[in-house]
Amino acid sequence: MKTVDISITIGGPQGGGIDTSSNMISRAFAYSGYNVFGVREYHSNIKGRHSYTHLRVKKERPRSLKYPLDFLVALDPDTIFEHIEDVGKGTRIIYDNSIEKSDLSQARMIMKDTSERIRQELEHSGEQMTVAGTISLMKKKGGIAIPVPFSDIVQKAISGGVPSRYYNTLGAALTLAISGVDVKFLEESIRFVFSSKEKVVEENVSVVKAAYDYCQENKFRTDNLEEIKRSPRFLLTGNDGAAIGKIMGGLRFQTYYPITPASDESTIIEEHEDLKWIESENSKLAKSGIAVVQTEDEISAIAMASGAAITGARSSTATSGPGFSLMAEAISFAGIDEIPIVITLYQRGGPSTGLPTRNGQSDLLFALNTGHGEFPRMVISSGDVEECIYDSMNALNYAQRYQLPVIHLIDKNLANTSDFIPEIDSKRVKVPQVARIVHSPEWRRYSLNTNTGISEFGVFGKDIFWMTGDEHDELGHVTEDSELRDKMMVKRFHKLEVADSEIPLSERAILYGPESADVTFVTWGSQKGPILDVMEILGKEGKKCNLLYLKMFQPFPSEFVSGILSKAKMIIDVESNMLGQAANVIKLNTGIDITRRILKYNGRHMTEDEILDATRTIMGTSQKKIEVVLKHGA
Repeated sequence: MKTVDISITIGGPQGGGIDTSSNMISRAFAYSGYNVFGVREYHSNIKGRHSYTHLRVKKERPRSLKYPLDFLVALDPDTIFEHIEDVGKGTRIIYDNSIEKSDLSQARMIMKDTSERIRQELEHSGEQMTVAGTISLMKKKGGIAIPVPFSDIVQKAISGGVPSRYYNTLGAALTLAISGVDVKFLEESIRFVFSSKEKVVEENVSVVKAAYDYCQENKFRTDNLEEIKRSPRFLLTGNDGAAIGKIMGGLRFQTYYPITPASDESTIIEEHEDLKWIESENSKLAKSGIAVVQTEDEISAIAMASGAAITGARSSTATSGPGFSLMAEAISFAGIDEIPIVITLYQRGGPSTGLPTRNGQSDLLFALNTGHGEFPRMVISSGDVEECIYDSMNALNYAQRYQLPVIHLIDKNLANTSDFIPEIDSKRVKVPQVARIVHSPEWRRYSLNTNTGISEFGVFGKDIFWMTGDEHDELGHVTEDSELRDKMMVKRFHKLEVADSEIPLSERAILYGPESADVTFVTWGSQKGPILDVMEILGKEGKKCNLLYLKMFQPFPSEFVSGILSKAKMIIDVESNMLGQAANVIKLNTGIDITRRILKYNGRHMTEDEILDATRTIMGTSQKKIEVVLKHGA
């Protein structure tokens, strides 16, 4: 049977329908039975600058992306210029033939620094500073140019209107036609994407048919892909997964202030707060819905969510680096007052505003140490879309069980990753009832009479207690008594010891692969997928590899991690930050110093080929301290 592994990038101007075209492509392949994995890369301006989606199509579920591409679909000249490095032997470059004379100097939406880098590459290669010159360079790399008269095809398909409005549909259709996807699946995809707009559906279907006819006439089409029996699947992003997990986990109150890439989570919750689809055992939740509040700033968001949490409502907020910075003082307040709140922290490239729409994993140490003073918090992370669902449920459970802030880390790459999930199991994570006391005048909110450090939760409005940012006694009254201070500190931190003993290891750290290996990878977050793919490739070459995958950083699974790494022959840390922050956390908790590292901090997603090449570099040297910095990315 034919092996199917297709890598596609479709690019164009921000606001030019790139998401729509990638959605068409993903669904068309899915309708024909294939699995699609993708990451959306977009510029931080509202409209105009270059954005693209990188997709990978396979029969089995893809876990990563790779270069060089099989298809580069350019909806504007900028895409040709910006993706020179993504082309290799056999890459089909689909573009509008009318842009061939476009000059690099006229590409005003390309950043000045990027334009200069492209100019130098073209100059070094002896090519003209035009799309045609860039295509010539791509051909030298093995690319196959497919110039197409975009406007003519659209005008032939429909009369009137602006042809460029349909270029995204045309680009998707050309890609699918050349790939061998039956036209019926793209038509089905279009009917879904534009389901409420009958005329738009008709026009786009006409463009699709014209594109397929053009490919047939010019013999661009390959043999039809094998159709595979399709099974029900959910096409979700990391944002979707986190939102679904919170809904399934009994969320009652969510706050947010708009910030990329966190905002999507809250708007998704708001769109689905009626909970009509929730399992019968949680049917009571459907009657109350979820309150989603857009606040005036992030300080209000964390304070308002904390206020809801002390009533017993499952409460959370979502933000990114700059917003999380503003929340630091209120997180300290939640720590001293034992407030069960979840903060979903979507990491992006910092510091300051940094790279507001690009990937990063540089907030780990900040999450572990945010806020002044010492107080217990839990820090967990997710590495794929499916994990986002169940980790979000667990985060709400952890917050309620241990009555402390829980910080859930999701990197931007994962937030904007799209993946087909075969099923969502609402019973995989149980949602327990809140443990409340029977109304009693003897109730003490911060009681020291506990073996776990977890005091009983009262009934808001009936049981009276005091809250303050100061140290306090069992009732909540301010105190500076030295002995009571010691007792309260010990009580609060004892919760982490209890959590350390109660939470299953499978939710904290996982070893993939054999116990004994030539190479032991260490990672967290969205590098999980590409590393697993690299392990398979190296395994076929006779190299035994395993992966120590970290999910929980506080409380840290020190004994397990130490046990794995102390037996490892060669350890390679893989992270999307400059300092190797997870490696530093490992050293702090185990004393093991990981000196071989693969790092990327230019804001772009890691790919299978990058990690594979870097691993081979490290394996091929006797240096015990080596750092390979990955550079790829448009």
